[in-house]
Amino acid sequence: MILLDQAMPAYDRSEVHRRQTTAAPADLWHAIHDLRPDDLPLMRALMSLRTLGRRVDDGNRTVLQGFERMGFRRVAEERDRELVLAGIGQFWKPAGGLQKVTGEEQFLDFDEPGYAKAAFNFRIEHGEISTETRIAGTDARAQRLFGLYWRLVRPGSGLIRREWLRALDHQALASPGSPGNRSKPTV
Repeated sequence: MILLDQAMPAYDRSEVHRRQTTAAPADLWHAIHDLRPDDLPLMRALMSLRTLGRRVDDGNRTVLQGFERMGFRRVAEERDRELVLAGIGQFWKPAGGLQKVTGEEQFLDFDEPGYAKAAFNFRIEHGEISTETRIAGTDARAQRLFGLYWRLVRPGSGLIRREWLRALDHQALASPGSPGNRSKPTV
């Protein structure tokens, strides 16, 4: 079963991106956890626009740690296969209106009007790494507001997801144990 289905079985919108790879699942898993904001220049640029130029000090954080700092939480995980992060916010507002997610149960049960729940995963399976993003508004107004926001940010969001998958693949393939980076025996 896909862990994202457990974390967010119902949703209003979703988007999936995939990338074929020859990287080993363990190397991809490490890349998911180790990737730094500097590895995603497009994401940094678009997030700077999103925050109206306010500098977000990433320090020495990984990309995942940055999402957790914003309020997203890991709500499901199976090593070398799938990781799911979830967040709750008013993403259409400049500051994002993020609520802290404390775990999968709190995320599933949250139903306060005026918010959108978002979950995304990274899934490694059959020579492919993918990410799916799902969003559900907690009421009709939140669904409409998120829908308007999504029309504006969806193209950039898709570019970010594709950049993220590409960077994960490249980092995983560059790791010493990766099939694409094993040294060839000398004759």
